[in-house]
Amino acid sequence: MYIITSTPSAKLAPASHKPTNLSTKRKQLAKTLKSPTFEPLKDRLIRLSNAGRIQEAISILGIMTQQHQLTPDLTVFSILLKSCIRTRNFELGKLVHLKLDQSGIELDSIVLNSLIALYSKCGDWVTAKTIFDSMGDHRDLVSWSAMISCFAHNGWSRKRC
Repeated sequence: MYIITSTPSAKLAPASHKPTNLSTKRKQLAKTLKSPTFEPLKDRLIRLSNAGRIQEAISILGIMTQQHQLTPDLTVFSILLKSCIRTRNFELGKLVHLKLDQSGIELDSIVLNSLIALYSKCGDWVTAKTIFDSMGDHRDLVSWSAMISCFAHNGWSRKRC
């Protein structure tokens, strides 16, 4: 997986999909899910995302992580990624990817497929393929379709493969 570095040109730097300390991350996620502020913030983030107000939704993500020290779940990240793709706001999608990597949550195929779609649609087929390759045996029909679409979208023909 790749994350965005802090340089202004938004270059990507390698990162792993798996958290370094899984038990600590699981405890933190369990604490988040029990927090009385988590669900209302999550609901607001989802409503904003669905309304196409993606920048405001990402602000809620910042409030969750910084002010309340909550760890968003995969549903939050999946909705944000899909909203970024739908609105073609790829830079915000990359920011969501950065936050996702920082969270240390183990990614599922739904989020990974969304990342493949994000990078495919912004023309970064190399990152899309890297994510696809990292999925190993967890690739599904959606993953394969996303990569085929990625190559078609980015001008790859049968002769080039």
